[in-house]
Amino acid sequence: MKGQRCNNSGSEYKVSVNARVELRAMSPARTPNPDPNAEARQRRNATAKAKKLLREGMARLQAVLDDRFIIDETPLEASDAMQLAADALHAALHQLDAADSIGRPGATAPAGAPTRQQGQFLAYISEYVAANRAGVAPSHADLQSFFNLTPPSVNSMLVRLERCGFIRRVPGKARAIEVLVPAAYLPQLERPFKF
Repeated sequence: MKGQRCNNSGSEYKVSVNARVELRAMSPARTPNPDPNAEARQRRNATAKAKKLLREGMARLQAVLDDRFIIDETPLEASDAMQLAADALHAALHQLDAADSIGRPGATAPAGAPTRQQGQFLAYISEYVAANRAGVAPSHADLQSFFNLTPPSVNSMLVRLERCGFIRRVPGKARAIEVLVPAAYLPQLERPFKF
């Protein structure tokens, strides 16, 4: 054992004459990664492939759900299960899109955090869009009903959200509200909603 060297998992141990063990850490030879963004690119590619497969599956399932002849001949339990599956696929796509936006330069939360009520409006709009297959935003009546507000109060809140840069509305188009705050920065909805 005198002066003998043992290599054990990237570190070299030297056993000396007096049986004292000296540890001399040697870093394993590392080759510099020529592309430091390779791992992030692989993750984005895998996410893109998963989203493509989900969209294709959702389109096929939606085609079946939209075919009245098939649905009329399908037992109610099966058509309900297919509808639940379509909703789950839509929600999964929404989550992948939200996760995909984290870490991107344009995905930072806008300056100035929303108030509690503004956060609830943003969370409701985001969840509403994710939960409905058409991907449309809630109507003013939906917002009034959920938050128990008057029409002018709902309109005022939407104007404030737009001014603060939390949403974008398309003029002249009904139910065209886009939440600009990434889903990761939105608060949880304080109470669930149902269509």
